[in-house]
Amino acid sequence: MRITDLVVHHRQVPLRMPYSSVIRGTVDEAHVTLVELVLEDGSSAWGEAVSMPAVTGETPGSVVAALNGPLRAAVVGRRTENLEETCDRVERSILGNGGAKAGVDIALHDAFARGLGIPLYRALGGGHGTMETSITVGLGTPDEMALRATELVKDGFTALKLKVGHAIAHDVQRVEAVRQAVGPDIRLRLDANQGWTAKESVRAVRLLEDRGADIELIEQPVSARDLRGLRFVRERVDTPVVADESVLTPQDALEVVRQEAADVLSVKVQKSGGVRGVLRIVSIAEAAGLTCMIGCSLETEISITAAASVVAARTAVTHVDLDAPLWLGASPVRGGVSYRGPVLELPDAPGLGVAGVLPVPEPSA
Repeated sequence: MRITDLVVHHRQVPLRMPYSSVIRGTVDEAHVTLVELVLEDGSSAWGEAVSMPAVTGETPGSVVAALNGPLRAAVVGRRTENLEETCDRVERSILGNGGAKAGVDIALHDAFARGLGIPLYRALGGGHGTMETSITVGLGTPDEMALRATELVKDGFTALKLKVGHAIAHDVQRVEAVRQAVGPDIRLRLDANQGWTAKESVRAVRLLEDRGADIELIEQPVSARDLRGLRFVRERVDTPVVADESVLTPQDALEVVRQEAADVLSVKVQKSGGVRGVLRIVSIAEAAGLTCMIGCSLETEISITAAASVVAARTAVTHVDLDAPLWLGASPVRGGVSYRGPVLELPDAPGLGVAGVLPVPEPSA
């Protein structure tokens, strides 16, 4: 099937509640760019591009410019069954711009699986389409985070990711308050978003270990480029260390492996250029004997369905953090993944199972 056009749909989606982290600050809406590949039979395939200025350097404006310029030129006129060749063209069309490339890559994978008449997760080799996700507790006071954690546990979540990365004394108080509130059976993961130095990280994690906080993992405690610091932490704590912002590309993953800087690689379709980039990083982790966590930014069901399809297909992805649609006040997408509490269910429809996107609401009078 030939691609006849690429159409960009930008949406600003209010969140259910403000979202706070060291790397983002506090936000109350998500900016998402939905990518439509129009096919010669009049049908459409769908992708999504998310700007992450502090991670990939992209803004909503740069994402749209890349999509309407070199990325559109790379795919219009190409055939959807030539997936690898077209993905190569996308990768070579512009330097960087991982989020924009992800939007096109996801749509190409959607179109490819639709052409086969099967869900994307099955096209990638997956046998089942259900999984359990953790959910994030945004940065706040100890009491605020404990209250939110308690609410989420009542909703059935058994794994919580706590945002930390401020002064370590306050962060330790946050974690201890949550642990006391939720009890010993809930898995707690920490995400410092590069907020600590290497020595601060060791002090914070050791203190939590000594106090029996029972942390499942610590994600990106130090600056993304400080792989020596990441290894310094890994060698001095018992808690598994996750490289997130340090791993944007397969080349980054290779360097983390070479330096023995992490126990787990965190992969995201939006920072790694789409499904193909994530699959390559997961393969590197498998070869190195590491595992992966697949995570997300503030994304819709389109991007999350693509990410979850990788989870369904690759056993090296042992930690799932795909809660983003649960933060959205109202989804602009029709179809894709659905949630039953912490259980994420992939659709059995072809491709991503996305039927389309909703129009921009008319402004109230």
